[in-house]
Amino acid sequence: MNNKNQIMSNTSIKYVIMIIALQLSVTSFAAEPDSIRYNIEDFNYLTQFTETNLATYPYIIKYHSKEYEKLKKDIRKRITKGEVMETAACDYVFWFFSQFDTHFFVGCHQFWNKYDSRVHANYSSLMNYDPQPACQAVDSTTFLVRIPSCTGKNPSFQWVDSAATAYKNSNCSNLIIDIRGNTGGDDGIWTPFINMLVDHKPAHPWNILFRNTKKNMEIIAERGMDDLAKRAKNTNSPFIPVDEGNEEDEEIPPVGNPVKMAVIVDSRTASSAETLVSFVRDYCSRGKIYGHDNTSGANKTGNVVEFKLPHSGVTCYYPTCVNDDFEQQAKTKQLGIAPDVIITIPLPSSLKGEIDSWTV
Repeated sequence: MNNKNQIMSNTSIKYVIMIIALQLSVTSFAAEPDSIRYNIEDFNYLTQFTETNLATYPYIIKYHSKEYEKLKKDIRKRITKGEVMETAACDYVFWFFSQFDTHFFVGCHQFWNKYDSRVHANYSSLMNYDPQPACQAVDSTTFLVRIPSCTGKNPSFQWVDSAATAYKNSNCSNLIIDIRGNTGGDDGIWTPFINMLVDHKPAHPWNILFRNTKKNMEIIAERGMDDLAKRAKNTNSPFIPVDEGNEEDEEIPPVGNPVKMAVIVDSRTASSAETLVSFVRDYCSRGKIYGHDNTSGANKTGNVVEFKLPHSGVTCYYPTCVNDDFEQQAKTKQLGIAPDVIITIPLPSSLKGEIDSWTV
């Protein structure tokens, strides 16, 4: 009888052990270790892709390698504790976005709603903010052209061309180009204004460099940039000039109107809109930049493309090209272009299609 009880007791113990093991297995599965592993793999992909292809990375890492390595270590640790991949990607990319260049970003609502507001003013919470195209005389000597986008949609390229013509026909000696809220698009939108603004050659000619990597070569080939793709393929140089033209050979057109010109900016002025700001700074001695805040900070890079993380599908955007003078910005972390003249009056109550208090 004792032996029978002992056998039953041993069987019961084995059964209990099996139940406990099964419960541990279920608990382990509920913790989703595969999800964390996938996020780690995504993060490794994100960092490796960035280090290999981001145009600004070699400049940035030259001065901030310790800070960067700490960032990676901290984010990876949070991922192992369950941080979701979208948040981890935002944390990582925002380190670049907030200090060096805003052309590197995550294409998600969280990034623009939560992270971007740490760097750029939310004008919509401060005023009735919805800049619309405008083309009209402010008074007998000054003409306003407001261009809130460079995408060619609002306004169209034809509208911008007609606005430049309208200014020429106005006989106004002064020109205001208002690009508040203009987040960029296509540099070509400024073509109708170039000849009337340029009056000297820059002290430092623009030299845009392409970061020459296998992935970046594939992208420019897909975009039909055949000459650049050919030159990239035939060299091992990590950076090559995008344009082989010589600015020294360019002729300066005769100077006419405007006698004075102003560009009004805000912290939403970005990318191709900042191209106009840089152009006026470098080529037009008659122009000044006006505003409260620095521009967005996408003024030193270009040719932005996307890539996706393999498991989560989180989409990031990065520049493949960088101005050769980006190194100073990498050193100082001074984001955007500061106005020449700080506007000290309060923000207008409304910025839509009307002539606002800043313009006046």
